[in-house]
Amino acid sequence: EKLSNDHAMLCRRRYWDADEKPTGLRGFTMNMLSSARGNDFGFAALLEDKQAQRFFMLSAAFIGLMQFSCVVEEHIYVALPGFKGFFWTVALAELLCFTVAAFVGQWKEHGIAALRIRQAPLSLYAAIALALGLSQALGKITNRYLNYATGTIIKSAKLVPTLLISVVWLRRKVSPAEWLAASLLVLSSALMALGEKAVEPNFDPVGLPVAAFQLFLAALQGNLQERALKDYGAPISEAMAYGNGLGVVVVLVGMQVSGEMSPATEFFASSPLALFLLAVRSGTFFLGALALTAMTKEHGTGAATAVGTARKSLTVLMSFLLFPKPMHVNYVLGTVAFLAADYIYLRVSAVRAAERKLAATPAPSEGGVSAPGKPQPKDLV
Repeated sequence: EKLSNDHAMLCRRRYWDADEKPTGLRGFTMNMLSSARGNDFGFAALLEDKQAQRFFMLSAAFIGLMQFSCVVEEHIYVALPGFKGFFWTVALAELLCFTVAAFVGQWKEHGIAALRIRQAPLSLYAAIALALGLSQALGKITNRYLNYATGTIIKSAKLVPTLLISVVWLRRKVSPAEWLAASLLVLSSALMALGEKAVEPNFDPVGLPVAAFQLFLAALQGNLQERALKDYGAPISEAMAYGNGLGVVVVLVGMQVSGEMSPATEFFASSPLALFLLAVRSGTFFLGALALTAMTKEHGTGAATAVGTARKSLTVLMSFLLFPKPMHVNYVLGTVAFLAADYIYLRVSAVRAAERKLAATPAPSEGGVSAPGKPQPKDLV
């Protein structure tokens, strides 16, 4: 009994409970300050943890590919000759790319049976498709009314409703430290975008309700997708194939209703450059989204959305660096908030990595000797 209590105390020294759950924001903060007095700042276990390494790899792939895709997309909107707001078409190309790639993956894995094998219900995929198709199209249509800075402010707010839906509907657990980091990421994106808006204002209030509805749909789609991936055990290729495939139908209906179908077809059929840029943009966006989908399945919607929000901050920062603008204090404040949020998430990851390592180590047996062939628990402080 004493040895079991000692093992539980070893868990609590990292401000965890014996059930491997964080004890709250106070425990997290004290743990972070305690680790700062060490030599490795608590990151040694994080760097050795394979799950954490994969999270960093997926994050880097997502951010790099999405940054490139955003540059190409902005070029299409502002510099491509003859482009006249064919936003539904851009969304269609994106969803088609996802659908083809996903069905190819399904075919390679299951053959003809891929058309019959399905883990998640079709009704769930229909809901995902409706939310996905509309959110992708509306997210691009907002560029007709709002400048990039204002759009970034609204899109960065997706993180909070995503976590709320995840907690209330899917019953996922979110620690106070994650809420703090989420708030800092939203604040960072808002400050940096407001800085750009202050030096180059361009605002149309008509876009606000459009952007608000798009925000709700994006948060809903992310949580619906998490349900398919986690609760039903659906593979990534299946979720992408059915969600995007049905989403194509939603976008085609939108193109027909909006009257974009005919002029967009004529424009892209007559411009090889436009087709090439659209293909490059859709391809890089697909690869980035594939990394984000893997991150959603392995680490949850909250972590994936947090990385997406951080990517928005980097996008605004790169825009400021590549296209010099008058300096604004919001850029400095936004960068500070961004770095603080990243540090907190890194600490959260470090705590969880050490927790998994400790959980894999057996409790000491009688006489203080572990089971044969297995190391004793190490003091993590």
